[in-house]
Amino acid sequence: MSLREKKKERTRLKILEAALELIDSHGFQDTTINQIASAIDLSPRTVLRYFPTKEDIIVSWVEEGMTIFLTCLHQRPIDEHAHLSLLACARELLQLYEKQAEFYLTIERVIASSSAISARKHEMSAELAKKVSQVLSERATSTKISLIALELYPAIIFSILRVVIRSWVASDGKRQLMKLFDNAIELISFKV
Repeated sequence: MSLREKKKERTRLKILEAALELIDSHGFQDTTINQIASAIDLSPRTVLRYFPTKEDIIVSWVEEGMTIFLTCLHQRPIDEHAHLSLLACARELLQLYEKQAEFYLTIERVIASSSAISARKHEMSAELAKKVSQVLSERATSTKISLIALELYPAIIFSILRVVIRSWVASDGKRQLMKLFDNAIELISFKV
């Protein structure tokens, strides 16, 4: 990363941290871009250059999670069974959540508190599932996987992730995220 990119990333993180703190204390609806900008001595215009809307501040972290998942999937062995690759990538994503638990608990609470952000996250998840299915179909020549599995496996994994994260947030992070995930996986049988 160049010095300029590092500075931009630091500013982006400052905006997000300020936004999360304000949203946590005032609620999503009552927090404004002006308040966020003021909290970190930036102009509202600068904040809007990084994030065109308040919702974009939150969903930027959903995008980051999507990138982590896809990067992991591309790095998995090409001959690995699809469901094993998806499980490994889900675990990698959840490990990030566990490492930065307070941060992600706050983000997930904000998402749950806003139907607009929840809807955007759901759309983004559906888009990720399509991308994952595409990656799996490209790998299908080296592994035997049915066409239905190409769409079904990502849908199952993302549904499990939604339920597990929702349970984790409901427990205020007291329940272990990876244990919740492993318990959920035990309920599912993937056919090899």
